[in-house]
Amino acid sequence: MSRNQLYFTILIACATGFIYLWTGIGFSCFFKSLTGIPCPACGTTRFIQGDFIQGNPFGIFVGAAFLLPIGVVIDFLRGGDRVFRAYLWAEDKCRQPLNAALLIALVVLNWIWTIYKGL
Repeated sequence: MSRNQLYFTILIACATGFIYLWTGIGFSCFFKSLTGIPCPACGTTRFIQGDFIQGNPFGIFVGAAFLLPIGVVIDFLRGGDRVFRAYLWAEDKCRQPLNAALLIALVVLNWIWTIYKGL
C-alpha cells in the first residue's frame, strides 16, 4: 500500500467512525445476527462512549486510531511520512510469527471474554 492510499484509507475509515459515533446511527452486528454469539469486537463502541464496565477493552485501540488523522494532516502539511513509516514498522512486527501468534491469542482470549460476559 502506498503512502497516499494508506492516508486516504485512514481518513475515510476515521470519518466513517466519527459519523457513526456522532449521529448515533445504530445497526446490529452482522456476525452476532448470523451466529448468535458476539464478535471479537463486540462492545467496542460502548467502550469508546465511556462504558468501561460493559465495553470491550479493544476500544482503547480504536480510540487511539481516531488520533491518526491528526498525524496524517501533519504529514501532509510538512510533506512527511511519519504515519506511513509507523504503519510499515507495525506491519513488519505483525508479520513475525511470534508476534502474530501473540496477537491472535489476545483476540481469541478477548473473544472468549466477550462471550463469557454476554455482550
